[in-house]
Amino acid sequence: MPQAHSQGVNPARFNPIYEFNSLPDIALVDIKTVVALKSRSKSSIYRDISAGRLPRPTIVGSSSRWRVEDVRAYLAGKNE
Repeated sequence: MPQAHSQGVNPARFNPIYEFNSLPDIALVDIKTVVALKSRSKSSIYRDISAGRLPRPTIVGSSSRWRVEDVRAYLAGKNE
């Protein structure tokens, strides 16, 4: 079993929140990542989609995923 990092985070496991700035624009992230980056609830994220501030997600299997490029624009407020 891998050892946990001293702050409780396993550095061997990819974490899109900490690695977000280094992801390519075409990478896909899930709702948990968008919620954490924006510090808002899932409901408010989906309201922003309805209002056109965040593009509709791509459905992968049964999961919603957003392109990093779209999330970056959303975080910067470019669609408001």
